[in-house]
Amino acid sequence: MDLAALSGSEIARLIAERELSAVEVMEGTRDVAERVQKTCNAFVTLDWEAALDEAARCDRTLRGQTGDLPALYGVPFSVKDLLNTKGMRTTYGSRAFATHVPDSDVAAVARFRAAGAILIGKTTTPEFAAQVLTDCELSGISRNPWNTSLSPGGSSGGAGIAAATGATTLAISTDGGGSSRIPAAACGVLGMKPTVGAIPHESWPFHFGNNSSISMNCRHPVDLVAMFNTMAGAHPLDPWSRRFVRPLEVPSGVGELLQGKRALFLPGLAGLPREPQVLALVEEMLNELGSMGLEVESSNVDPTEFSPKIATQMMAANLAARVRAMSAEQQELLGPVMQSLLDDQRFHIDGVGMQNDAIARSALYDELEGQLADYDLVVTPTLNAPPPLADPKEDQRVMINGKKEALAKWWSHLSIANLTGHPAISIPCGADDSGLPVGLHAISGWDCEQQLIDLAFAISSLRDWTANAPSLD
Repeated sequence: MDLAALSGSEIARLIAERELSAVEVMEGTRDVAERVQKTCNAFVTLDWEAALDEAARCDRTLRGQTGDLPALYGVPFSVKDLLNTKGMRTTYGSRAFATHVPDSDVAAVARFRAAGAILIGKTTTPEFAAQVLTDCELSGISRNPWNTSLSPGGSSGGAGIAAATGATTLAISTDGGGSSRIPAAACGVLGMKPTVGAIPHESWPFHFGNNSSISMNCRHPVDLVAMFNTMAGAHPLDPWSRRFVRPLEVPSGVGELLQGKRALFLPGLAGLPREPQVLALVEEMLNELGSMGLEVESSNVDPTEFSPKIATQMMAANLAARVRAMSAEQQELLGPVMQSLLDDQRFHIDGVGMQNDAIARSALYDELEGQLADYDLVVTPTLNAPPPLADPKEDQRVMINGKKEALAKWWSHLSIANLTGHPAISIPCGADDSGLPVGLHAISGWDCEQQLIDLAFAISSLRDWTANAPSLD
């Protein structure tokens, strides 16, 4: 049995029905993850002793169990190394926290454990998730499983690798500007950023100006439902979470899912260039979805007038505030990107400037809501070109339309959903001539994750990416 190809929901069923033991699942996961680690460097920390001990405990408990089991009983999972995990090293990708071991889990991780899932380790991230590619001085360079000379994207690059290869079926990530969706598209898996606060992010220090969401990466649409339902729900330390969040459902069929739904396709969101083959694959998928009842309208004019500069400035200013609050000893251990924020005068901003940015962010929310009043989905390509090199010999650039472009032109349109709080998803929709995955990106209304789930199931009925996995040889 190919464990790496199974959904987490299927693994939980097989364990519950005694067709597989939790230890067998964990041993198979270890074999895959160790191979992936050698070729792609997806993890900064792994603890097989603890994971196997927990799997054995699950099996012992199961022998005397007569009632229902928790939804993710015995299923291995990983956590991005930006989120605190009790008893397991959490470094935030930084040498300044290389020995940091939290004494508590963030709420999302605690809820996963309560659902019976077993933590195997922490996936790689650039230092404080500050880059769109996954490399840092602490853990080194992470590599794309489809072509190890390329980047998996970031900042949740390790999570994307783990989900694509089956190193863990379920990968908890974060998304502050596209960080779960970028590696999802680059690695050929699902990446969903929920509505801000749907999953509590109580350890994030910017409660009221939040741009970051705890997110998820996996291969199977059914696992998005399970992951969301496990982690969602109010927490007193995340003010945005203090509302009712409706659980997601697995559709009973795909035939009627998109009937009567409308999508606005914006190939040029934020005015960024697109590689023609990427655009063609997304358009081809939208044409096929049209045959399933989705009404698609395309516009070459961006009605939101979105400028990614709002998001990139805010994210950099947030990071600058965090590193300047560190001790001198910690600051000395920071990598060059974080070091550059210590004295950069661009981030000494006055109160009026801060409020001007807040006003612009609010106006963007109004503009996107205006579009979502007429459409169920706003669709774009996830990434505008194939991934750049993982370790270039010169300044990092991405090739779009035969030109070397700044990395921001590859991904920064995705940050619109982080500024406005809307849920967004990247769904595999095909592969280019080099065999590299291409993602379709969709945004829906606040707390309308079910629209995104339905879209993922519809696309999976046309392109079963779950049957394809990168070779580890």
